[in-house]
Amino acid sequence: MSEKYINAYTNGFEFAFTEHISSRVFDVEIEVDVFEYSDKYNFREKAHVVLKKENLSYECDLYDKHNYESDFHPVTLNSKRMICFRKTLYGFTFVNADTLAEEYEYYPKTVDDGGESFIITDIKQLDDILIFEGCYWACPYECFAYDYGSKRFYDLSMENGIVSLDKTLLQGEKIVILGTDKNDYPKEVAVSKQDIYFGINKHGKTEF
Repeated sequence: MSEKYINAYTNGFEFAFTEHISSRVFDVEIEVDVFEYSDKYNFREKAHVVLKKENLSYECDLYDKHNYESDFHPVTLNSKRMICFRKTLYGFTFVNADTLAEEYEYYPKTVDDGGESFIITDIKQLDDILIFEGCYWACPYECFAYDYGSKRFYDLSMENGIVSLDKTLLQGEKIVILGTDKNDYPKEVAVSKQDIYFGINKHGKTEF
């Protein structure tokens, strides 16, 4: 986030401390101080985030509304222990859990001329599979499974007859997809981790 945007975002607002959050991912300690500004016309939020591991530290500021406790996910990426750190408009920021170096992944990898971009709105994790929820500019909402081992995506909602996604739920070793079918009837599908891997291997693609 550019300094110009940060200054414009915070200018004229007096933020008050509201919450301190502590968490741990792998052996990295995460401390978050949350600050808010609120009146009947505006709500704005910022947070100062510190990641610590032994003598290493990484700090940054986040702006806008975040669900901080669910924004930190442990992931194995190319045999490296990574923390899926925060969402951006089209991608994610990762922090290497051993070096605290920041890395970035952008989804979709390419956008064809005239095509619509997929906007990621939420993330869930099932072992080394990430479930990306989101929408195209004109909707509807969908969810994609992404396997870091094969670097392949799988359209989890559409392949299971969910035309418009409402939400996904993690239940043990499976993910439950809630939405509507092509006839606009409510539909609920439970997909096991094994079925997700099978779908990724059969129908997955490297870009979306």
